[in-house]
Amino acid sequence: MAKDFYYFNNREVADHTHKETVTQNLFFTGGNRWKVLRQNLTALFSSAKLKNMFYLIENCAILLDKVIAEDLKSNKSNVIEIKSLLAKYTMDCIGSCAFGVETGTLVRTDTQKNPFTIMGEKIFDVSNFGALKMISRAMWPATFYGLGLKWFNDDIVTFFNKLLKGVFANRSHKQSPRNDFVDFILSWKQNNYLMGDSINNFKTGLKNTITLEVNDDLLVAQCVLFFAAGFETTATTTSFVFYELAKHPKAQARVIEEVSDYFDRHNGKIEYECINEMPYLQACVDETLRLYPVLGVLTREVAESYSLPTGLLLEKGDRIHIPVYHIHHNPYNFPEPDEFRPERTQDLHWYTF
Repeated sequence: MAKDFYYFNNREVADHTHKETVTQNLFFTGGNRWKVLRQNLTALFSSAKLKNMFYLIENCAILLDKVIAEDLKSNKSNVIEIKSLLAKYTMDCIGSCAFGVETGTLVRTDTQKNPFTIMGEKIFDVSNFGALKMISRAMWPATFYGLGLKWFNDDIVTFFNKLLKGVFANRSHKQSPRNDFVDFILSWKQNNYLMGDSINNFKTGLKNTITLEVNDDLLVAQCVLFFAAGFETTATTTSFVFYELAKHPKAQARVIEEVSDYFDRHNGKIEYECINEMPYLQACVDETLRLYPVLGVLTREVAESYSLPTGLLLEKGDRIHIPVYHIHHNPYNFPEPDEFRPERTQDLHWYTF
């Protein structure tokens, strides 16, 4: 799928992703729209830009440390619900780094009334009705949209539209020294159009370019993606890291020793490059992602007829489901797959320790 990416560039229901604002981002769309967005967003994730925003994450981490200390003082049971706490922390990080706003989720006690918390719940709707909409859209997209249904609530679009307009106005519609996500898309809005390579270039070998109009729907769609993908995936994975370390005292002790050693060498100051000096902690994160992948299944929709090496012919519109969870738990790939063994990354030479 990497070599012949052109044939599998669509996620799913490719003919319908334009029918909702939220589905017009990298996670859902495909074809030329995906290619142009991917090409223009890549610069935002350069090491230089991430390093420039690291102080914002550090500020959120310092606040998290204070909140934990206060909770432990006031909590007689000495127990903290880590998943919700980390969700608040990552939401604060995304709000600060991506949108330049303080969400206040960490310091407020009435988090259920926090608008960012409410939006997070609406995006990740785990109700029976939400599941029914997701399944119906995947199986019968033409009927789903033909009936006027939408997967995502209109309140989500309204909220992020107002958020963007407010941040734009506060910055006088000019880029700021923060170099954050809002600055990035402000430059898009000022140029009105995005330029990028055509997805067909993968097949033809040509260098044709595509122009994509920048409108409010496009900007809001990217905002929702940054917000949703940023806070939920990080909070969930980090929670599972703590869960596995709690079950494995030896691994926990080794992580604590590695982190303490790092702080000793850096006078208690955490730097952007810290993860490079804590390989065992990184191995624990990767092993956690193997055990609990963010997405258990990846779906790709065939863009044009394609013959697999086995001779099986895939028609346009067919869907390929990649069983990520099964691959990660297959003993052929990972001996004793249900065991938490960060050291296996050394066995597979994924890291240089």
